[in-house]
Amino acid sequence: MLSREDNETLTRVGPGTAMGNLMRQYWLPALLSSELARDVPLRVRLLGEDLVAFRTETAVGLLAEACPHRGASLYYGRVESEGLRCPYHGWQFDSTGRCVDMPNEPADCRFADKIRTTSYPCRERNGVIWAYLGPRTALPPLPDFEWNMHADNIPFLWRGLRECNWLQALEGDIDSSHINWLHATFDVDDVSTVPGRSMPGFWATGVKLLQADRAPRIEVVDTEYGCLYSARRQHDDELEYHRVHPFLFPFHTMVGGGTKSNEVSFNGKAWVPMDDERTLILEWQYRPGKPWDDAERSELAQIRNPWGFLPPTAEAGSAWRFRANRANDYFLDRTLEKDQLSFGILSNPLQDTAVQESMGAIIDRTKEHLGPADVMIIRVRKRLLAAARALRDHNEMPPAVDSPALYRVRPVGAILSKGADWLAATRERREAGAFAS
Repeated sequence: MLSREDNETLTRVGPGTAMGNLMRQYWLPALLSSELARDVPLRVRLLGEDLVAFRTETAVGLLAEACPHRGASLYYGRVESEGLRCPYHGWQFDSTGRCVDMPNEPADCRFADKIRTTSYPCRERNGVIWAYLGPRTALPPLPDFEWNMHADNIPFLWRGLRECNWLQALEGDIDSSHINWLHATFDVDDVSTVPGRSMPGFWATGVKLLQADRAPRIEVVDTEYGCLYSARRQHDDELEYHRVHPFLFPFHTMVGGGTKSNEVSFNGKAWVPMDDERTLILEWQYRPGKPWDDAERSELAQIRNPWGFLPPTAEAGSAWRFRANRANDYFLDRTLEKDQLSFGILSNPLQDTAVQESMGAIIDRTKEHLGPADVMIIRVRKRLLAAARALRDHNEMPPAVDSPALYRVRPVGAILSKGADWLAATRERREAGAFAS
């Protein structure tokens, strides 16, 4: 369990908080490129701040939603040339936040030269718009995530909005033992018989390996980018199955990888806090050397969210809301539960959403009782707390901010001899992304 103070430190991300200040040192994946149309402003909420994004011919801007004149919402403004014009008095701001026109004042008035609004730099790369909310004028580099580096291989990109704190959402992705229960099927020999569970053959093989041993032994090591763990399961009398997956500062996770060198396909997520009680989940599926075709992307979309999304509104993050949600019990199907699934909610993301939102907006970790299966969760919390306090108390830069190459790692699966050194045995495959063209 955590102390109340530690839980507050980990979960609060607004301006001026220790964790919020830590996250502001990193580039945040804020939007999918496909969300932001030319000339149409979009509400965005990140780390407790209400913002407006807009796209011009040459740039993406991200400004505070409230106009610095009299607080009107710039969401109702109009994109003109290289700026966003407030609807109230016509003040126009460029993507750097500089006021470039003030038509309600005399032409000889120099007041506009003194006005700036809060703005955050944006970079667009391979389908994702990244934002930097930190204090540095010399910006850190974008992280070298392999999935975001190759213009000729855009990953399958997905999204979701979870109505709970970012950490309890992220912790589900570094919790290997829940897979055997929450995501279990009764008939693992033919996963394709379960609606919404059709998957490539080697993923189905991974399900069989997971189900063979439902109590993984977890080992964790610290890394320069965060933490790495192996979830070890018995395969037979002589072999063990390892799932070797990283956590990367400040909120990135990866899973998958297959057990063979020709099964290189993996996925990951960024758990981006909108505020203390809502989380944007950017998910990607990446296959090096073999881009997903349209049919595969359609199939992946159906697997991740068979019910689709709610119609978007003007609210920030609305296009990321699942149609299956708390209001309709995530379309829980008790008959399906009896016949095919351990729990009758279709798709892993919806199952995770249901249990994590059921904990409340921010779980009280002073009441937890953690066991050996939770050692990765415990270690990640310690790393986050230490980094946030080192930044707050000693102005010490958190891990990997200025080391983009550290993000060129892959998750892997491996079948190894009992007692094998999993860290050494998987190193070449884990680090293959650093050498991929």
